[in-house]
Amino acid sequence: MLKRIRATLDAHIDYRAAVLGASLLGAVVYWINHEHGPALATTAALKQATYTFFVGGFIVKNNIKLALRWSQPAMAISIAVMVSTLLAVGLTFLVHSLKGTPEPLLSTLPTALIGPPGFAVIAWHARKTSTGIQS
Repeated sequence: MLKRIRATLDAHIDYRAAVLGASLLGAVVYWINHEHGPALATTAALKQATYTFFVGGFIVKNNIKLALRWSQPAMAISIAVMVSTLLAVGLTFLVHSLKGTPEPLLSTLPTALIGPPGFAVIAWHARKTSTGIQS
């Protein structure tokens, strides 16, 4: 059973992006909420880091799959960025709207600002490095 779980995670999560995103966004969300005290700031940061590791890692892997799905580079990258951004921003706001985050809108802002250009670079890089696809 653990092997199946690991295989599923490996197939659907980009671990490098997951760790980088969890570290960066967890720290930013802690800083945004630090004026509300260390307990609430830590709660918000841990929610963000955990969410970003699993969901962010999945969204990045999905972004790559979408970027490679269609033969037209501009369309594929545009769809990948739009879908990934909507998922990331919507789910981040949902997570922070649950009890425990003092500043849900401000805690969602880093994802909304960093996400689209990051997803665009990841999608472009995936197309550029994929065999048989030129962009």
